[in-house]
Amino acid sequence: MNANTSQATVIGIASGKGGVGKSTIAVNLGQALANQGKKTTLLDADLGLANAQILLGLDAPYNIGDVINEKKTVNEVLIPCNENFSLIPGASGDPVLANISPLIAKSLINKVTSEIDDLDVLIVDCAAGLAESNLAFLESCDIKLIVVQDEPASIADCYGVIKIESKKNQMDNIFVLPNRVKSQNAGKNLFDKLNKVCMKFLEEPVYYLDSVVNDDLLIANARKRESLFPNHETSAAAYNFSQLAEKISELKVLKALT
Repeated sequence: MNANTSQATVIGIASGKGGVGKSTIAVNLGQALANQGKKTTLLDADLGLANAQILLGLDAPYNIGDVINEKKTVNEVLIPCNENFSLIPGASGDPVLANISPLIAKSLINKVTSEIDDLDVLIVDCAAGLAESNLAFLESCDIKLIVVQDEPASIADCYGVIKIESKKNQMDNIFVLPNRVKSQNAGKNLFDKLNKVCMKFLEEPVYYLDSVVNDDLLIANARKRESLFPNHETSAAAYNFSQLAEKISELKVLKALT
């Protein structure tokens, strides 16, 4: 396992296909963990088409590109959102940053986790797609959540990400996260279907924590640039993400959360 060197737990959220709700999950999972008392930072590592700040309704004068280019420190680009939760915005439309190498990605994660005081969790919202630069950050993550929807292109691309990680012998911390499913049972069934394919062709399993159930509130919030936490803490969607955060906190791989 390629863990980072700090005491913070690094959670990578990736998908083979864009448009599956990866950034929405990153934002709400981060806030759910923060709501449970863990100091959490979200790094928007989509360095070509960043959108976490849009979902959070924030203006971002600086971004992670300024850190990579050594124009700003990590704390200078960090945007506090609410108690225990902050954002490091990604860059948009910069082709150089969009083709980052795994070595630079690892160095950047180590820089972020070492410079933010008392950080418990760093969530890395990776760019969608199977390119090496999109998956560069995953190599330095303690937990890898691969988001999938129940539709053929998403399933195929999710398997593509898993296959790439299998070739790197990095399967021990991969969790498939079904999104926009009708129920928890439907999500588990989707996972089982994908896991059978992994067992058949890769001869290794992937793992399951929970599913994110489809909820119109998430769509409405995205349009209004509004968060589940603290605005809708009693909603079914907030409960869903709180449950996911609890299950992540119980994983033995965690460092700062144990």
